Amino acid sequence: MDRSLGARLTRHPVIGTLYGVDQIDAIFESVAEVCIVANVELRKLQPVIATLASAGKYVIVNIDSCEGLSQDKGGVEYLADIGVTSLVSTRVATIQRANRAGMVTMQKVFVTDRSTWPRSVKALEQSDPNLVQLMPAPMLSHLPEADRKALPPIVTSGFVCNRDDIRSALAQGAVAVSTSDRKLWNLEARALKA
Repeated sequence: MDRSLGARLTRHPVIGTLYGVDQIDAIFESVAEVCIVANVELRKLQPVIATLASAGKYVIVNIDSCEGLSQDKGGVEYLADIGVTSLVSTRVATIQRANRAGMVTMQKVFVTDRSTWPRSVKALEQSDPNLVQLMPAPMLSHLPEADRKALPPIVTSGFVCNRDDIRSALAQGAVAVSTSDRKLWNLEARALKA
């Protein structure tokens, strides 16, 4: 994982997830140092990224959810051209392309039951991301400890409703939690340990 990203997540383990441009002021004003940009259409993406970067935010783009942005080589190259250094995707091939482009990658996996977990592990082995975004967050406690230790650093997401959910995820080994709940964006690591 990128040192800058690791240091930021140590200070502020809550990643603000921005769905569209409506919450840009809230993420801009929050103490969250890392944010995921999702559901922003292609023509608005570059200005959103520039605004967040000017505020000192570390931006991770959800390439799967931005309208008009493809998950192919051209999409990854476009993101690199506009200054994006990190992306998240569910797709193995997209993560592999971004790895080759020198980006910091986070692969999103959905674990709905125990039978889906082995497939997720195989996909992660193929793509070799820098981070894993595990959804939903409560599933972290159900994963075998050996798997948790063997995986890249885990960011939990989904059903993160309050400070206790964040504390629980961090206590179970997650390096961060991502959430679109702006009330949680201002929590710092020291406040979560109290």
